[in-house]
Amino acid sequence: MFNIECNYQTKINKENEFIARVKTNQKICINTINAYGDKFKDLNELMTLINCKDGKTHHHPLTGPIYIKEAMPGDVLKVHIYKIEVKEMAQSLSKTAGIEPLENPEIAERIPVISEKCSEKEISYTNGIKLPYKPMIGMIAVSPTIENIKTGHAQKRNGGNLDIPFVTEETDIYLPVDVEGAGLYLGDVHGLQGYGELSGIAMEASSKVIIDVEVLKPRKKLDNIIIIGKEPFSKKECIGIVGIGNKMNLEEAVLDAFQGSYNVLQQCIPTMSQNMVKSLITLIGNSFNGQAFSKTSESTNVIVISKEDLQKVTKNKYEKLSKEIEKILFEEKGK
Repeated sequence: MFNIECNYQTKINKENEFIARVKTNQKICINTINAYGDKFKDLNELMTLINCKDGKTHHHPLTGPIYIKEAMPGDVLKVHIYKIEVKEMAQSLSKTAGIEPLENPEIAERIPVISEKCSEKEISYTNGIKLPYKPMIGMIAVSPTIENIKTGHAQKRNGGNLDIPFVTEETDIYLPVDVEGAGLYLGDVHGLQGYGELSGIAMEASSKVIIDVEVLKPRKKLDNIIIIGKEPFSKKECIGIVGIGNKMNLEEAVLDAFQGSYNVLQQCIPTMSQNMVKSLITLIGNSFNGQAFSKTSESTNVIVISKEDLQKVTKNKYEKLSKEIEKILFEEKGK
């Protein structure tokens, strides 16, 4: 298996030198570093990273960009996530992120907690608490054409700091491509996070992520990232359409996801008017926050529709949701 080490990238842009070139349908292992900036063994090392006291590390380092052969502007990059294996992980409260960030906190007020995996289904927390192990990728992006996206931030179409728990194992992520080679970035893996990341910092982890990629050609221009797979909250097979707002603007993120949702759903039901599709989404769509609020990054949202409800409104049977959606949204290969 092709192995790619983390290069601690701090910016997402088209000028960065590619660190690897991969073929489509080639299984690869991408190593990532936790959002604190580097590996740690104890609370002292963790707090040094949190406070950026060593002068060397940068929060939210990424692995990338990765050149995907055959990917061209206008294409869509499909990333299938096979496995996310977490390594060291920890959580603390934030001075800038979350609904209620701390103001000038002392070290103790950050309540740093180092956690570890204690089984394939659980992680140890604090005070003897065991929590579910639900690894997910916080940051996934492709290179933008003009804007420079700092790590920890996100941009419409290109992605970045989504912090959406749906980006997890055995899901397919579809990212609109704007530059030759796509320029794929991964990082900010979490061992566990609820929707909204309400306190601003989840169970931040270094990881090994096993993926493969495919290049697809959309029938119509795609402006939103799409996720298809088993959504972790409902545990149902679903399609999710991602929305990204400007800094601290969750309303804009929800609007972006909603507009993307009715554009996608209307391709599934071409005989139905756009306004009727909007009404349908109100009945069967569920809106979840990703990064709900942060002083330093953009808000994100995902509108989720289950396969069961999609089958009812389209009157089609979807044996394999991703494959059936691909037939609708993308051109057949070889054409």
